[in-house]
Amino acid sequence: MIGGVSVVSLDSKGRLVIPARHREMLLSAFGHRLVITLESSDHLLLYPEMNWKPVEQRLLALPTANPALKRYQRLVLGHADLLEMDAAGRVLLPARLRELVRLDKDVALVGMGNRFELWDAAEWDAQTCAALDIDPADLAPHLGDFTL
Repeated sequence: MIGGVSVVSLDSKGRLVIPARHREMLLSAFGHRLVITLESSDHLLLYPEMNWKPVEQRLLALPTANPALKRYQRLVLGHADLLEMDAAGRVLLPARLRELVRLDKDVALVGMGNRFELWDAAEWDAQTCAALDIDPADLAPHLGDFTL
């Protein structure tokens, strides 16, 4: 399980240091290869390579006759890049992806079960504040009897 939020700083070369608690888990469970990609304009997705493979297969199986699905495939698959974690636990984030989602210095690494999301730290804080204001009545039709 990939969880938790860590705010880390990118170095001058655009390298992200995976925090020790995540690095140890990633190396022991998944190895040193990660896949990064773009899904939206505000964050990146970072998967252990093993967790990426089923996602990639599902994306490849989408019907390409639908123009919107074809664009989505191009967005996610076309921007997917294999990263190798070095001995210091660093990965070099592709410059183009950093530019597209405006990652500059402080980055929030957000565990999402099978992957991480990478957010600009200030944008992540804004998203968190907005989530704290969600009206439970807006969630009820979607959650059914699910509670925490």
